[in-house]
Amino acid sequence: MSDALFLEVVAVGELHERLGLATPLVYPQASMYKSMSDWKMEVDDAPILRYLYHHKKPTRHLEFGTWEGTGACYCLEECDAHVWTINLPEGERVDGQPIYYSTPAQIPDGAVPTEVRGEPVYQTDAGTFIGQHYRNAGYSDRVTQIYCDSRKWDTSAFSSGFFDTVLIDGGHSEEVVLSDTHKALSVVRPGGLILWHDFCPDPSVFSAMPSVVGVVGALSRHWPDIARQLRQAFWIRPSFLLAGVRS
Repeated sequence: MSDALFLEVVAVGELHERLGLATPLVYPQASMYKSMSDWKMEVDDAPILRYLYHHKKPTRHLEFGTWEGTGACYCLEECDAHVWTINLPEGERVDGQPIYYSTPAQIPDGAVPTEVRGEPVYQTDAGTFIGQHYRNAGYSDRVTQIYCDSRKWDTSAFSSGFFDTVLIDGGHSEEVVLSDTHKALSVVRPGGLILWHDFCPDPSVFSAMPSVVGVVGALSRHWPDIARQLRQAFWIRPSFLLAGVRS
């Protein structure tokens, strides 16, 4: 990794001051003192995301990476936004093997099992698993699900200031992170908020979390170009979230 990424750090309790919000986030104490290696988005980052959506109240929100739609629900439940969300129809795979899989208790209609080390499992970021949580919650009419490789997503149908907020949480390779970042910058409005998930500049998590290495490394190596398009950017501590405000 490069040392080109010089970021301010904003404590989660001071997030409201930094973004000009009247109400501070009441953040769970259990997360405040948790080891970053034990971090879980749905437990520890979710309160921050919900807080930002609730107080920023985007009208149009974009997500790179749908998975089962949990992240989309945070936005849909906290404001009246319409959400556009992008996911590979076949999910992420490495050497032909799924990255995200399990043997869930609830399996959506139409899901097809695959094999990992000879055991039947379900790839939870593919097929009918994609977006199942927002569908089950009754939010389908407020979501535009886009099935494609985000690198091939055509942004020409959207104006340069179409989206109010963006969450980048798709592929974690340098190529995908940079592509998603540049596309986000091209469609979010001035003053709009961009969030990168799986960003944690704490070396203690690098060996166990290759997704973090991919995101931090990609942004570090290309940060001067990205930073020129932002009014401000900072890591929210503790979290796996980098926040940037579009120039």
